[in-house]
Amino acid sequence: MNIGLSSALGLGLVVIVAACASTPVPNAALENARSAVYTTEADPNVAQYAAVDLESAKKELAAAESAALNHDYDAASQDAYLAGQSARLAQLRAQAKADDAHVAAGRVERDRIQLAARNLEVQQAQAAQAQADAKQAQLQAEADALKAKQQH
Repeated sequence: MNIGLSSALGLGLVVIVAACASTPVPNAALENARSAVYTTEADPNVAQYAAVDLESAKKELAAAESAALNHDYDAASQDAYLAGQSARLAQLRAQAKADDAHVAAGRVERDRIQLAARNLEVQQAQAAQAQADAKQAQLQAEADALKAKQQH
């Protein structure tokens, strides 16, 4: 009975050790990197303006996860740090480019408004000129009529 109990305990210990060996050790840097990459991936500006940086972050995250599965925790932490930084860089770059696009759109709108104002000024000047020409023609006609009356 003592041998059976020892065998059962030995087998239980082997199962526990095997389970611990296959379960990845939680790594805060890796979890932070995953969170940063997933958050960055959800940002529509990143897909439009910083896709290359996002891909870099994903590759670094994959390398970190691979290193963690291989129990190389130093490499996992290093790659996770790089993945997190690349994700943050992608977010910042995307936000900067989105801001630049908004500024450019604002410039286009400003230029459109200025052009409309100039066109209105031209139309007003043309209308004033036409009115002045009409007044001049009227005065000339009146002057011609007076001359004609005086000559008769």
